[in-house]
Amino acid sequence: MKDKGSNLRIYLVYFVFSLLFFSLSLRITYLQTVKRKDFLALAKSQHSKVITVKGERGRIFDRNNRVLATNIVVYSVYMDPKFVRNKKDTAEKLAKELGLRAKDILDKLSASKRFVWIKRKISPKEKERLAQLNLKGVYFLREYKRFYPQGALASHILGGVDIDNRGIEGVELFYDKFLRGKEGLVSVLKDSASRSLYTYPQVLYANRGLDLNLTIDIQLQYWVESCLKETIDKYSAHAGSVIVINPFTGEVLALANFPTYDPNHIGEASAREIRNRAIGDIFEPGSVFKIVTLVGSLDRKIFSLGDTIYCENGRFKIPGSILHDWKPYGELTYKEVFKKSSNIGVAKIASRLGATVLYSYIRRMGFGQKTGIDLPGEAKGILKDPRAWSNTSSYIIPIGQEIGVTVLQLAQAMCVVVNGGYLVKPHVCKEFRGSYGLRKEFRLNKRRVVPSGVSSMAKRILIEVVNDGTGKLAKIEGIVVGGKTGTAQKYDVEKGRYSPYAYRASFAGFIENDGKSFVICVSIDEPYRSHFGGVVAAPLFRKIAEKIVEYEEANKRIAAVR
Repeated sequence: MKDKGSNLRIYLVYFVFSLLFFSLSLRITYLQTVKRKDFLALAKSQHSKVITVKGERGRIFDRNNRVLATNIVVYSVYMDPKFVRNKKDTAEKLAKELGLRAKDILDKLSASKRFVWIKRKISPKEKERLAQLNLKGVYFLREYKRFYPQGALASHILGGVDIDNRGIEGVELFYDKFLRGKEGLVSVLKDSASRSLYTYPQVLYANRGLDLNLTIDIQLQYWVESCLKETIDKYSAHAGSVIVINPFTGEVLALANFPTYDPNHIGEASAREIRNRAIGDIFEPGSVFKIVTLVGSLDRKIFSLGDTIYCENGRFKIPGSILHDWKPYGELTYKEVFKKSSNIGVAKIASRLGATVLYSYIRRMGFGQKTGIDLPGEAKGILKDPRAWSNTSSYIIPIGQEIGVTVLQLAQAMCVVVNGGYLVKPHVCKEFRGSYGLRKEFRLNKRRVVPSGVSSMAKRILIEVVNDGTGKLAKIEGIVVGGKTGTAQKYDVEKGRYSPYAYRASFAGFIENDGKSFVICVSIDEPYRSHFGGVVAAPLFRKIAEKIVEYEEANKRIAAVR
């Protein structure tokens, strides 16, 4: 009986152990098969983190492949609060090294998130100093920071980016979808102490965006900005803009504004500095707008060049007002009306055209509509429908009042005179370049708006304006120069009348030299010591034109040597 009882106990123990082993085996099998994915996910969450990586942004070059915008390697600091033991101490150390507030960092560490940014895009030196502290839960991600090696030069063309390298101004914004790199995903692996080991494998590769070549010549841009700044300082002006454009292709060779800003520090710039005045500021142009009446009257053949117009000795009664000339003129020939910039003469010529016809030529020359330039923030100006014109409108709109234009529109209209009667679309993009030799060039966009003979006659008259008219200070010996001055009183909205002190001085013109043509339009807002377009703006035009001529001659000599 004893042996039988012993055997029973042995069998019982064996059965219990077998049952336990079987249960354990079932449990292991269950965990390794049914719950396998859950545990893998848990392990992965504890030892790895998938982070979005921004693709490198495409670079920007001028027309001669000089770098205007590129990228530099930086590091961003992030944390996993779960692995931070002493949050207060960690926050204080990070704050000291990164120039942040400890309280702000502590607030982030107190959140329930497993991933929090501490500071984006620190320098490699800052990263090394911070790494030496060996702070648990603190990690680094390699990123790219946008860098503009030319500083403030061409800032209103280039624009800028935000902390995530997304375009927010200029071509950086307009062409953001082409410049922006394709995002990638990277898995950051950690050891048992939660130290970052390496960033592998790459789940999804990030790709660089397309490179952009602009039509801008950065050397010419430098001279334009320098000359503009000199004029602003000389006349203590409020602001100013300049555009240099190829009249046949619409390529913008330079576009400058004052005040300006450094796109490397766009977050510190004011709205006044960032505003692209050349394409966004609307103003009454004054006499420079007379080129519309010139072109329209030549096209309609309502006057011959020798016909005379009586200019009322400087005082002309029109419906609702009295029109004055800056000098009292009597009889002037058709050409002299524009050479001497007679308001009365132009008003009489325009009245022969009629409101509807005049309006059609204003539209043909590109006013009252956007040019379509590839930059954000362009204004279309102000142009009322003829049905809304008063009895006075048809007399004062032709002389540049009661209408709003931009500097770019004036430049585009001058191109019509120079290029044989075509309205060309201004642009700053020359081509995109990418991997595997991909190239995408800008297509010329133009349409004829007046016959070539009309534009040729208008051009000859504008040359006389410079040779023997109000634009004499724009003249350059040995170079064909033409253009039109503009002096406009600014309207005081608060007082409801034109200001006797605030003016805008402008000059829209062109140069022709050695088979090449350039249109240059300058406008100075509220110059102090003098306010006449022929005194303030024409000399600025000449300075820029002389630089262009010298530059072209130098390039020709270099090409000859090669």
